[in-house]
Formats: sequence, C-alpha cells, structure tokens
Amino acid sequence: MKFGFLRTASAPILADFGGSGLKLLQVSHGQTPSIVAAGFIPVPESMRLSSAEDRFAHFARELPNALKRGGFTGSRVVVAPLSAHMLVQHYQVAPAEGDALHASVLAQVSMQLQCDPLGLVVRTVDVCETARDGQPRVEVIAMAMSRLDVMNYINLFKSVKLSVVGIHGEIAGMMHAFDHIHRRIEDAAVTTMYIDIGASGTKVAIAHGADLAFAKWIALGGRHFDQCLADLWAVTPAVANARRLVEGFMPPRHAVSARSATIGIEEVGGGMAMLRSAMAAQQNGHSQESMAASAVATDRREGLTAPALGSNVAPSATATAVTALREQIDALADDLSMCMRYHTALFPSRPLDRVVFLGGEARGVGLCQQLAASLRLPAKAGDPLARLLVHGAAPSGLPEPTASHPGWAVVCGLASAPNDL
Repeated sequence: MKFGFLRTASAPILADFGGSGLKLLQVSHGQTPSIVAAGFIPVPESMRLSSAEDRFAHFARELPNALKRGGFTGSRVVVAPLSAHMLVQHYQVAPAEGDALHASVLAQVSMQLQCDPLGLVVRTVDVCETARDGQPRVEVIAMAMSRLDVMNYINLFKSVKLSVVGIHGEIAGMMHAFDHIHRRIEDAAVTTMYIDIGASGTKVAIAHGADLAFAKWIALGGRHFDQCLADLWAVTPAVANARRLVEGFMPPRHAVSARSATIGIEEVGGGMAMLRSAMAAQQNGHSQESMAASAVATDRREGLTAPALGSNVAPSATATAVTALREQIDALADDLSMCMRYHTALFPSRPLDRVVFLGGEARGVGLCQQLAASLRLPAKAGDPLARLLVHGAAPSGLPEPTASHPGWAVVCGLASAPNDL
C-alpha cells in the first residue's frame, strides 16, 4: 500500500509553443536540476502558415507519441503559448493602488484590442514611476491573452489527459531561465538585454538583474530571413534555410558545442567590479573580444562564466547569407536600437551592460556578430540548457544533443515559473 505522504510528485511537463514547433521538457526538482525528459514536435513546412486550429490538431495527434518516446511522467503541464496569442505592451497609467491600477491597465488593453475586458486575462509588471505632460504616471508592462485562447491550450492538453497548471508568456519564460545567475544583491546592478530570435519573430527583454524593465515582440525572425533568401536565390524557403547553414550564417547541425570546463558553474556575479573591468579594457584600447569577456559577470568561486551565458560573440568576416540579408538585419538592428532608447528614456542612469542572444537563430554566428556590432555592446550567445546537462548525458528526445540549444531558453525558464493557473 502506498501512503499519500510518501509519494513524490513529478515535476510538471514544460511546453513551449514556438514558430518552428513544440518543445517539451521535464526538469528534476532541487538545487541542482537536471533534465528528466525532452521532446520536440516540429511544425511541417507545409503548415508554417496554417491557422492555429490546424497546428493544435497536429500537436494533438503527435503529443501522445512524443510524451511516450521522451519518457515523460506526471499529469501537470506549464505552457508558454504562441507569441501570436499574447499581447506584450507598455502602458503609462495614472498612479493607483493594487486592483485599481490593474483595472486601469485592463481598460487600456481592451480598448486597444476592441474587445470585452471580461474576455481577457491580463498580467502586469510595474516598471517605474514617470511623467507625461507634466502629470505623474506609472509605467506598466501588460501581457494579455484572450480567455478563449487560454481554454484552447487547456483543452489541447486535456485531450491527452494532462492538466495545465500554469500559462506564462515567452518573455516571462525567457527571463526565468536566468534566475539562477541573479541571486545576489549586487547582481541587481547588472542591466542585460535579452534578444531571442526565433522562427516567427524576435522577443526582447531588458532586465535589471532579475527584474523586467522593458519588453517587446518584433515581427521579424528566421522565417522572414528564409523567405528573403528564397526570393533572391529562386529556391524554396526550406532550401534557403538549408543553404544558409553552410554559408556561414549558421553552423552545421552536427557542429559540436564549444562548452568548456565552465559547464559545472551555476552562479555568476556582477556589479561594479564587472563594469570597471569593461571600462578599463576600453580605455586601454583592448579588442572587442576582450571587452566582451571582461564585461560578462564571473562566478565568485571559480572566476568563470556561467554556462547559461554561453560563449562570446566576437567580430569576424561577414558571411555570404548575412550580406544578402543586409536590409533585414539593419531593420532588426534599428528596432533593437529603439528598444534601447526607450529603456534609456525610462532609466537614464542605467546603461546596458551586456547583450545575450537566444532563440534558434542565435546559432547564426554571422547574425549575432552583425547585431552586436550595431548595438556596440559586449555580447554573449546564451545557452540556458547547458546547466541542466551537467549531471548526465542529454536525453534521447533532445534534438542535436551535442550542439548548443539557445532556442530552448523559454522552456527552460518555465521550470522556475509559478504554477498559478
């Protein structure tokens, strides 16, 4: 006989609905988490422009086999929905307390979307106090989703006998992926710009330590790059994607990740010591590579970079595909620069210290190099999944187990997100 108090509940299954497919992950409990199970359900090329209903039908068919192959256990799920299903928007509202402030934001969101406020689920993040036209205002980030879409995700997993216990936006998941490197007081002094370039678009977050200060979704991603190259080379988007893998824009799929002995380090420091190192490197005329290395926080025990922050993004020769995509890359760089200017207007005394590139397109060395040069900031190619592989080999369900996985940042972060649905 099994007694209830002796049972160990399985960790929830984490599900990230991305433009390229559905990522599934299950992570062990404890201070040193590791991957228990992993899986990926790709969206076929023929369905990339299909409706959400068609995608859900595809996932419903594939989920049972993916869960079985991956060895997932338990019945709870935490979800990051498609970016198209969640509005991320900054608002400036009149100062108010608690529910009154939330009601004010809800009213603005419903007005913008022209829908009934009762049909929305809205979460807010208070950013700072500001002013507009001489009147005090509160800067708030709203993340809104229709209740109908929420129910669609709940029903999808209900169809495979799973229960959704949390739904969090992709930006929230991306932020949670780096909670473990912002646990000390001095880490709050580090200002980081996270840029997650995915298949369907780009997620941008600027954080003060672990606190979100800016968020935006940019509708420009890998699919748009592929379509541009397909038109230029007179091939299909799938062929264009494969071709840019071998022309320097992205590494081959079999390339081995350049992880080093830093894989065992979980914590990373920060604060003024990091900033002084970066300033000294600049004043002494050091190369951009040395600046990038010095401007990234180090572990207080070993002096090594946290594995989640991946490797440095250093300048090199421009690849063929990058040259062909100059207009698209410049457009993305302009959008990112506007994000930086908005943050500077809110926090003039908080300059950005570093950029961390994430998303499937962050495997593209040439793309990251060009964007880092435009932003003129030390940059890293992040890999939050690295710290979860410390205690064992990658599970069979993880695509390309020997490569880096910057596109899995959101699903990694869901492991730290609250189960509060």
